[in-house]
Amino acid sequence: MKPLINQWFEQSVPFEGIQACCVRHVDQSTISKSWADGYEELTLDHAMRCVSDLYQVLQFNKIPQGRLRWVYDYALFHCERRTDGACMGVFTLRDDQSFDREGLDRMFNEFQAISSKGSL
Repeated sequence: MKPLINQWFEQSVPFEGIQACCVRHVDQSTISKSWADGYEELTLDHAMRCVSDLYQVLQFNKIPQGRLRWVYDYALFHCERRTDGACMGVFTLRDDQSFDREGLDRMFNEFQAISSKGSL
């Protein structure tokens, strides 16, 4: 599954207001992209490691897992986890009006739809 996710990730199209995004695979490797200053690969990797740990705690405690969102001074951090354990995080501008919500939803829907058959 990792090669399919990586292929999709490399070909994914940014949307208005996206700052950076990252995927953390089950094997703990990550792939990331950034369109704004301040989102270095090491920082994104650390953020996704924390997200992955949180999803494991939620699963262990039988708490429903959906999209999570953290609010920072200048950004929002949106995250989802696939049933196979891969997680994706997307940083957007903080103001809900300053990023394309449909673009964000599209990106998460495509991430969730990647199948082992190699198609969306």
